[in-house]
Amino acid sequence: MPLSLVRIDDRLIHGQVVLGWARMIEPDRIIVANDRIASNPRERKIYSLGVPSDIKVSFLTLDETTLELLNNLYQSESVIVLFESVRDISAIIDKGVQLETINVGGLHYREGAEELLPYVFLTEEDRMFLSEFVKKGITLLAQDIPGNAAKVINSMVV
Repeated sequence: MPLSLVRIDDRLIHGQVVLGWARMIEPDRIIVANDRIASNPRERKIYSLGVPSDIKVSFLTLDETTLELLNNLYQSESVIVLFESVRDISAIIDKGVQLETINVGGLHYREGAEELLPYVFLTEEDRMFLSEFVKKGITLLAQDIPGNAAKVINSMVV
């Protein structure tokens, strides 16, 4: 199943995703792949409020995301999949989900992270995982919003 956008963004659903990416892609569904949010009804409701009513939203654990993607559950839909961290997306790749491209859209400063780009701060762990993705042939595109040029960062993370 070709996914319309697979994005790492520590804010998950927010203005850039809904007003930028969703307007451009016009997805049928947004999947938030996050164990914490999938198990928290209040957070799911808060995130859902920011999504237009014509777009379905699924809040899945990482295991559920893996199973649903491996089983091509959404093959007839245009889908955006959002991950909060590099570690989270690594979990589904390690379980066999094949991805061609990952949008590294928003990893903001946190302790131990160094700036790669103004909207991408990476820890050593992030770099380790991203380097593994590059070895698997995945293209890493840094792009905060659709109107800005995408930058291939594969050589910057190894």
